[in-house]
Amino acid sequence: MQPYYPFLVYMTAALLVCCGMLIFTVRKRSPRPTLKIGILTLVITCGGMLFARIAYGLSLPWWIFYGIPVVLTFVLPPTILRMSRRELATYLPAAALMGPVIHVFFSFLFGWHEYMPLFYVPWWREIIG
Repeated sequence: MQPYYPFLVYMTAALLVCCGMLIFTVRKRSPRPTLKIGILTLVITCGGMLFARIAYGLSLPWWIFYGIPVVLTFVLPPTILRMSRRELATYLPAAALMGPVIHVFFSFLFGWHEYMPLFYVPWWREIIG
């Protein structure tokens, strides 16, 4: 059985990155929809990652265990926060990069390759050694 702590670390990192990205996206709003951002962050990151882990464990196709969280990420925030075109122009590229950047970070620095196992990023020790 694999240890659970990398998953919790991934989830925490995704939670922080997603929350920061949403706050940055709507930074010019007054008042800022803080409660909505918090709930969206929990649903997108915790809900999406738990769903993906369970779906992967059930051997569902990759397009389901990646697809549902991706749909949540790209549809829920713009819809619930009613993002303007300017906010969408900030949010959509950042949302597309969020998962791969987290994967590259943990794969390269710690050798944890489970976050997005569909593409491999070598650990820095593999490159040097």
